[in-house]
Amino acid sequence: MKRIRIFLFLLSALFTTSTFAQNGPATWFELEFSKKIVKNLKVEFNPELRLHGGFKMDTYILEGGLSYKLHKYLTLAGYYRYENEYNYREKRQIYEWEPSNRFAFDAKSGFELKRFDFKFRVRYTNGSDFDQTSDSKKSYFRYRAKVDYNIKGSKFTPYISAEAFHDLILKDLDKMRYTTGLAYSINKKNEIGLFYRLQDYIEPAGTLTKKESINIVGIGYSLSF
Repeated sequence: MKRIRIFLFLLSALFTTSTFAQNGPATWFELEFSKKIVKNLKVEFNPELRLHGGFKMDTYILEGGLSYKLHKYLTLAGYYRYENEYNYREKRQIYEWEPSNRFAFDAKSGFELKRFDFKFRVRYTNGSDFDQTSDSKKSYFRYRAKVDYNIKGSKFTPYISAEAFHDLILKDLDKMRYTTGLAYSINKKNEIGLFYRLQDYIEPAGTLTKKESINIVGIGYSLSF
């Protein structure tokens, strides 16, 4: 019971920080739903909501796909993603929704070592087929490594991860995401978690202006059935 109270306190602190810090961190809500169809094959639905500081609308994402476990150490997956971003247009001085349409293909692997669980993912994403900014049209290879630590006798699982975005047009890295978080297993099918993420941009040599890093606090929830 004490652990649940601690978790609820952290959850409340996250909402308070995001609500009152107008120039504070962005807030992301990440949901994962998965259903086993047949042996080794799952259907997934992973919606997201992303907000700027002060709960200002940024982006919502609807993603669905299939994953298939080929081997103990290899899972392949494919997804379709619809992404709608709320951007300000300076010329017309209005906010507009800007949709994008993407596909993603994953190769996942990992292994356990004592109480550590190592997970690796390589993802390919195509550029948007809508007329948007140059950033949204980029195609990427995304490389992610994640480490969970299984605390003996606890339902809490701390983790860290790093993800690199490899721009296939510039043929170089242009973004990194560093995440640390804490997941809580409600039962075998339900899990909730909190995380902090730093999104950092890597500008090409000679660039005069650099994009500011983004601090992100988030809530995650997953359900498998």
